[in-house]
Amino acid sequence: MEKGEYNKVTKYIVKLFKERGDMKKLIMLAMVCILGFSISACGKKDKEDNHFVFATWAAGTELNELNQIVDKVNEQANGEYVIEVQSIPSDYYVKISTQIAGKRSPDFFWMTQELISKYAELGAIADLTNQLEASTRLNADHYYEGVLASATYEGKYWGLPWIANPLMVYYNKTMFDNLGIEAPSVTDDWTWSEFIDVARELNGKQNYKGESIYGTVVDGWPNIETFIWAGGGDIIDKDGKTILLDTQESLKGVSYLQTMIQEKLTPKYSEVASLGSNNVWFEKQRVGMFIGGLQDNFEYKVSQMDEKDQFEIGYAPMPVADDGTAWSFDWTASTVMKKDLEGNSLAYKALEDLTLAFFEWKVAAPVKGNVENVAVVAPLKEPALETIAYTLNNARSANYIPEWSDINDKLWYNLYVKLLNDATFDYESEMKTIADYAREKISTRK
Repeated sequence: MEKGEYNKVTKYIVKLFKERGDMKKLIMLAMVCILGFSISACGKKDKEDNHFVFATWAAGTELNELNQIVDKVNEQANGEYVIEVQSIPSDYYVKISTQIAGKRSPDFFWMTQELISKYAELGAIADLTNQLEASTRLNADHYYEGVLASATYEGKYWGLPWIANPLMVYYNKTMFDNLGIEAPSVTDDWTWSEFIDVARELNGKQNYKGESIYGTVVDGWPNIETFIWAGGGDIIDKDGKTILLDTQESLKGVSYLQTMIQEKLTPKYSEVASLGSNNVWFEKQRVGMFIGGLQDNFEYKVSQMDEKDQFEIGYAPMPVADDGTAWSFDWTASTVMKKDLEGNSLAYKALEDLTLAFFEWKVAAPVKGNVENVAVVAPLKEPALETIAYTLNNARSANYIPEWSDINDKLWYNLYVKLLNDATFDYESEMKTIADYAREKISTRK
């Protein structure tokens, strides 16, 4: 990393600590950055050229599983390269940023979709475009388009997505049958108006214990993007510059959220935590529908319940937007490579081998033609395969830009939380204010 790039990364992580108001850590961080740069400048001996450090946030059981995968990859490499796992189970991005600033970046590391554009702009991660496009084992055509877009910035690929977790609708089929409510189709499109109508049918009815139920539960999840897209709008256009948050389509989408809150089709925001978390409302049959990721393990949890408490789970895709477009918000993570290894063929081979191995591990792989493996990894998910296949084809993330974290803070604190706490909140005016703020942020981009 050049000194100019080092300075950019250092300023970025200093900004992270300032936002947290933790001055003690800030001072320590500055010392680490200065020391790290000084040691590096003195030419400390590097590790073997075929030895790669892979950083992960995995811990516990997940880390044990990951280590087994890496061991297998290393064994198959037969000495051509060695991958060493570095587990960072807490303060992951702070520590990664500190390592980057100290010129001690791991060779590969996990990164969620909203940060890739920022790290690409900082010059901290490698451009993988040429190698991904040239590969016959794993290239852009193998990925679901919406998933690969999460690792794309300014027309280039900056990471290899290794997992996809798009949203779908889980519903209590036993409850629907008992109440005589028509269930949604496993793949056919339904609208947000229809989703709300079903929630109205469920609302106020009683579960098998005689407890009052809600149509669904919204407490900051699903994320605000889901509702903005519902009206056919968006936050930022694909060009990474045009703000769409205050368009009529975006405003209409958030009106669906307001309707659910106003009509009490979801428990009060302040009430949700009374059962532990939002998913518990579905598990305890206090809501009829839950918007969750396809990785959610409701099937296992239900199988462990007393027989009298068990229920059949149904599956449906996310409702389509007002313009008829089918979208499902997708949480995706990629493995990225440090900038210094850009163009390194052996490093890329190791990264590719690692990524391909991950596809056989998690639900679900972000590549086409792999849906049947979901039932191998998680057999209880087999009844959901048709909906999962449909959902993956419609998976997408937001159009993330380097300024996303600042914009997202406004969307969360100034819009979503306020609306959750006050159904009469003037969300339209606030969305316009945030849109202007976003335009101003982008205008200062160098």
